[in-house]
Amino acid sequence: MRSRSASAIRDSVNALTADEHLLVPHQGTLDGTVNGLRARAVSLVFVAYGSGVTIVSPPSGRRVLVVIPLGPMLVESCGNQWVANTPFALSSHHQTKMVPDPQRGALVGGVDAESLESYLVATSNRPLVKPISLKSSVPLQLSTPLMVTQTWLEACRQLDQGLPAESAPWLENILLATLSAGMAPFLEASFAPLPTKGGPGYVEQACRYLQQHLSENVRIDDVAAAVGISTRQLHAAFQDHIGRSPAQVLRDMRLARVRQRLEARGGPKDITVAGVANDAGFAHLGRFSAYYTEKYQESPSTTLQRLRGGAARPPLTTT
Repeated sequence: MRSRSASAIRDSVNALTADEHLLVPHQGTLDGTVNGLRARAVSLVFVAYGSGVTIVSPPSGRRVLVVIPLGPMLVESCGNQWVANTPFALSSHHQTKMVPDPQRGALVGGVDAESLESYLVATSNRPLVKPISLKSSVPLQLSTPLMVTQTWLEACRQLDQGLPAESAPWLENILLATLSAGMAPFLEASFAPLPTKGGPGYVEQACRYLQQHLSENVRIDDVAAAVGISTRQLHAAFQDHIGRSPAQVLRDMRLARVRQRLEARGGPKDITVAGVANDAGFAHLGRFSAYYTEKYQESPSTTLQRLRGGAARPPLTTT
């Protein structure tokens, strides 16, 4: 679309990225261009404003948003200010202000954290022990910036030439793969710790077994038997190479599963804390609630109410 209306441009970008950013023109009217699509779980948007603007994006929460500046962009977030020429992610906990190049604009990519988490588990063969959280005191600048930029620009060129509809899974995979590579430094904390160098392979096998049987009544004896060692050996290996017991790792995985379900966008409206906890393998609701509150600093019911309360967002002020 082309428009001179700041609100029309803003709403078009928000509709694709599932963001709720504000757009403040520096002066006069704009001559903006928005072009974008969704490749299954991933949104890809080009936007240029034709005049100076300041963009204010709220904390991204459980939405992962990445910006590829196509010209110098002034960025301010988490007390940091820098001129971005390479891709960066928006903070999940703090607002981000951006002043893009008026003519060259930027590419913006977005994906729900839950979809990215599922992709990471499937492709890395490593279980997640906590949800993705892009909270950092330093700018969330992507690693391998040249690869991310060139791959996403090439995707745009291919789209301009008319990719067939059946290419959507391929495009989604390319975008998620490069996004995961670029964000790797900020995603590592969500994974179960890797065994130390030279550690036994059965530790990682045991972690995969736990991830695959979260909703079941898992006994540590069964895990040990599945990887071919004694229960005592398994406990010792986890303490030596992960620093936590198998039961603690299992609990963290289950808590992460609950958190993902409670924070999932577009989930069923009749979802309940008890139902989600039971599906994740927690048999005792009271102990589950205590563990959850200790880990995430809010009760599970508060998480659910917060997300439901955020579903009905107030209208943006007209700019």
